[in-house]
Amino acid sequence: MSSPAKAIVVGKKSPRIYSREAVLFGCILLLVLFVLFTAAVSRMYHKSIHVLADNWFDQGEASFRAGDIKSALTDYRNALVYAPDNAKFQFHLAQALAAAGRGDEGRSYLLNLLSESPGSGDVNLTLARIAAHKGLTSEALRYYHGAIYGEWDHDPIVKRWQVRRELAEYLLDHGLQQQAVPEIIALADSTPANDTEQLRVVGILLLRAKLWTRALEVFRTILSANASDEDALLGAATSAFNLGQYGAALDYFDRRPEKEGDASRVAEMYKTAQQINEMNAFLPGLSREAKARRAANDLFLATARLQQCAGQVGQSLTATPPQSQLQKAFAESKELTADQSWQNIAKHPETVDEVIGHAFEMENAAAAVCGEAEGADRALWLLGRSREFRHSD
Repeated sequence: MSSPAKAIVVGKKSPRIYSREAVLFGCILLLVLFVLFTAAVSRMYHKSIHVLADNWFDQGEASFRAGDIKSALTDYRNALVYAPDNAKFQFHLAQALAAAGRGDEGRSYLLNLLSESPGSGDVNLTLARIAAHKGLTSEALRYYHGAIYGEWDHDPIVKRWQVRRELAEYLLDHGLQQQAVPEIIALADSTPANDTEQLRVVGILLLRAKLWTRALEVFRTILSANASDEDALLGAATSAFNLGQYGAALDYFDRRPEKEGDASRVAEMYKTAQQINEMNAFLPGLSREAKARRAANDLFLATARLQQCAGQVGQSLTATPPQSQLQKAFAESKELTADQSWQNIAKHPETVDEVIGHAFEMENAAAAVCGEAEGADRALWLLGRSREFRHSD
């Protein structure tokens, strides 16, 4: 008969024993799960950080576009708190600082960015604008050229054209015409012949730089596509006028549909072109009598101008022998002929050139002593210059 104690021992379960391999596998599994969990949490954290940074940046962009620079600065700085190494955020903060008149602060960000990306067109352009605003022309030129020849993410050809235009306008605005000329010529060379709006901009810059010949070419290109383009007609008229091509200038002026609202400078130019056309004895198709009438009128006008100038400076035109520039010009015209009527000139058509030549000489002498004349005398003086410097620009 068995004892109770023995029965209890027999009914007890023996403990489960795990192998070393099973324990190791379990530990590794737990470690992998922990790493995966940590990575997931980290990804969620970094994602939330990026979301916050992007949200602050987008808010900054909206504030900047709305003209609220102060709020934009705060938003950009908050974005950089969550993404301090983000070059895009740094660049936009620098732009906002420059817009707020704090260019020196923005410049420090930009120089750091430039050290990492020296060919960045955006960074160079912003640095150029900061330098231009401070009047640092040499520095502005360096950065503008860095932007022109730099790298652009989108539409690099368009961007470079726009930057060169901005540079040309900056130089002209600051009276640096000599430095502006090569930039404007390069801009013209890079402008497509079928882009009317860009050609219009180039034409205006060429006018401002007094590059009359090139400007006339540009405006003629526009007119070849649209013969009634009012801006191009005015630009062509201005260019031709300053080249001494007064007949062509008058033609362009007359083709313009609107003239009543012209600025005084344009109206005066048009009036002068009309006067020159009316007193020009060398226009094709004129009769002998018409040439003689114009020559006699030009001589009379120049003589009166010379006499007025002599009175202004207190000189006698009848001094013998003539000594001053005014006296010599007057004496030479009197020696030409005693009868300066148009009828007499018509009888001797071979004298027309000589008569007109003396009229130009008197106008030149008066302009040299008393300054450039106005009205009809200025028109006659310009006509004489156009003949004397016909091949110059």
